[in-house]
This record gives sequence, C-alpha cells and structure tokens, in this order.
Amino acid sequence: MSDTSWQETEIMALAGFCHDKADILRLVLSAVSIRRDWENVKQMVLHNTSSEDLHAVIKDRSKEAAAFSEDPEDWRQDEIARLEEIDPILAIFGGDAVKQMPSLDLWKDVMRIIAERHAIDMSPKATDTGDQKSAAARYLLDREDFDYLPRTLRNEMPAHIQQLTTWSDQFARLASLDQLNTLRALSLTFPHCEPVTAGIAHNIECNWGMGSDVIQIQPTLLVGEPGVGKTAFAKAVCGALGLHVQSANVGGKSENHLFGLSAGWSSAHAGIVTEAVAMARVLNPAIILDEIDKTHSGRNGDIVGELLAMLEPSEARRYREKYLATDVDASHVSWILTANDLSGVPAPLLSRCTIYEIPPPTTEQLPAIIQSLVNEFAAEFGLRPEFFCLDLGDVEALVDTYEQHRSVRILRRFVRGLLHQKSKGITWN
Repeated sequence: MSDTSWQETEIMALAGFCHDKADILRLVLSAVSIRRDWENVKQMVLHNTSSEDLHAVIKDRSKEAAAFSEDPEDWRQDEIARLEEIDPILAIFGGDAVKQMPSLDLWKDVMRIIAERHAIDMSPKATDTGDQKSAAARYLLDREDFDYLPRTLRNEMPAHIQQLTTWSDQFARLASLDQLNTLRALSLTFPHCEPVTAGIAHNIECNWGMGSDVIQIQPTLLVGEPGVGKTAFAKAVCGALGLHVQSANVGGKSENHLFGLSAGWSSAHAGIVTEAVAMARVLNPAIILDEIDKTHSGRNGDIVGELLAMLEPSEARRYREKYLATDVDASHVSWILTANDLSGVPAPLLSRCTIYEIPPPTTEQLPAIIQSLVNEFAAEFGLRPEFFCLDLGDVEALVDTYEQHRSVRILRRFVRGLLHQKSKGITWN
C-alpha cells in the first residue's frame, strides 16, 4: 500500500463523487505527509462547526451515497422484517433508524458496533465499572458462603445446593453453529413443530452473530390442544442443545412455593431456579412449566406474578431467592411454557414470550412421529431402532387409531404397547 493511500481514502470520504471538492482536497492533502497532522486539523474544524452545519453535511452525503448505491431497493424493508423476527418491539424502535441509513453497508456497520458492545455488556466476564477487574459470573451475587443462614438450615441443605458457592462462570455453550443442526433435525421427529424449531435456532444463531456462545432460549410459550406433544418437544429441544431441564406442571396451582419457601417454615425448600442451576452446575439451565394457563392467584402470591420477574432480564439479574435469603442471578435461565388455550394466560405474560401454536400432526406427518417414538423406545433399552420393526400394517393401524383420539401422548402408549407385544412374539390384532 502506498504512503498516500490514506489521502485518497480521506478524499473519497469527504468529497464523495464531487470532483470539484475532491480537487480542492487533493491540493490541500498533497502538502500533508503525516496523517496525524491532518486529523488534528479536522478536529479543529469540527470543534468550531455548528451542529446544524454538520447535520446538513451528513444529510447531503447520505443522499449522495444512496444515489450511487448498488444495494437492493427494498433492503430497508428486509432489515425491518428481520428485526420483527427477533422482537416486534425492536422493529418499532429500530425501523426509523433503518430508514435513515444511506446504505446497507453502513447499517451493517452500525449493527456490528451495537452487537459488539452488547456482547461485551452481556458477557459473563463483563464488569460493572471500567476500573474493576473482570469478575466471574456467579449465581450468588453478594455471598461467598452460607454462614449467614441459620445453622439448622445449613445442616439440612442438600449437598448440590451447598456447592453453589464452589463454582462460577460455568455455562452451557454453543461450540459452533453446526451444533444447531441437531436442533433443526427435530423437524423430522416433530414435523408439526418445524416453525418452532426454526425460530429457536434462528434466535440462537443471532446471539452467536452478536458474539455470545452462551445458549439461551428466549421465553417461549407453546400453545396447542392437549396431547399434541408440547412438553415432549420442549424437552427434545433442550436435549438437542445440551441444556439441563427442570420441569413442573403448574396446572391448578395457586401459590408461588414453586419458587422456594424461606427458612422458618417446616417445609422450607429452594425454588425451581436454584434447583435447576445447582443440579446442572451451569447458570443457564432450561425450565419447562406445563399448563401455565391453569394457574390462579392464592393467598400466598401466584406463580405468574413471580414468573414475570424472572422473564424481565433487568429483574432476573438480581432476584431475591427466598430459601437462600439472598439475591441471585437468574437472567441466564431459558424458560419454555406450555398452554392449551391462550385465553387463560395473562396479557403481561403473553407480552414477554415468543408464542408458537403447535397444531395437531397431519396424517402425512404421523409415520415420521411413529418412527421417532420407536427410536425413543429403543434408546431407553440401549438398542438400535432396527431391533424393533413395525410393518406397514402396524403403522396404518396406529394412524387409524390417531384419528379417534388425536393425541400424541396416547399414540406413544399405543406404540409402546405394540412394541412390547411384538418383542414377546405376540401378534397384534
């Protein structure tokens, strides 16, 4: 690269396609041999220039750049649509910014800068202030041990919870984007859930693009009639990503004891988040709550009210754990909720979740689901799926029964019953 290459770059940056301005700048810069001197001149000019003049210059240069751009005419609409996929609220606020960008390259540069800053801020090693040394991410925010708790509670505390003070900065991480292929392959096992698989993979891929390898599923609500396989699918998603799963059915429950009960009660216990983190020994386990549409308020609080705080990142970063009587960081947990009917889910909860409707599988999709159930059965016994064979008549009979009960849960029982009978050499009629 020649010594004057920076001068030509500077001329293009300042004059653009205006030859008259370029000639003037070329004459001036020919007398400047050191780039630092030129930068000092620019700073003095900018320091003495009004913001209105600068805005006018930027506006003119933006129009000029757009006129000579080779970007597709509808790139702004494409980018806004991409923002909507990530978060509709983000598209509302970011849409105006996209429309003001003179070129797609400039918009990508802006997004890259924002993403890099976000990755630094969200990194487990991010610091609260620039003067502090990087601190490892910990579940317990203000405590190094449990000496502050009553001795009786410490003595009765399960070993895996006691060990929360012995480790930090541990996450389930994405080794590479190829790992998402295992997740996408679930569309073969759960063909009726393919849009959910694609959506979750897309969001994790976006996080990867923003510099984060920590696996986290955005709060997700799966809605569908009973028996379509919502919970089985949710567990399969977590398994494909290598996330430890803690699950609970909250249907009909009114009190928030799910999130822990403080010392002083004979039934004092850790909440589901603490249990999940302690069992997984990572800060980003997954929690599945079934039948969230069937909870209701009780005299000791309600599950949804407690859950709302967990789904707000700013609140989850410092959440008061009742059993441990201290603040913890629950912001890395992945939440998947299931419901049969959206009408029973409070609006504030709906607004915090990405909602997917799980339809019943079609007749064409059933053979693939039946095969996945056979594979599941074989895996439980450590055998190859080929060891269990269903002929065409078996599959057709199972499909016929599905038309009557329309439940993947019942279909699983039929498949298992059939496989048990065939393994004993009993003909199924």
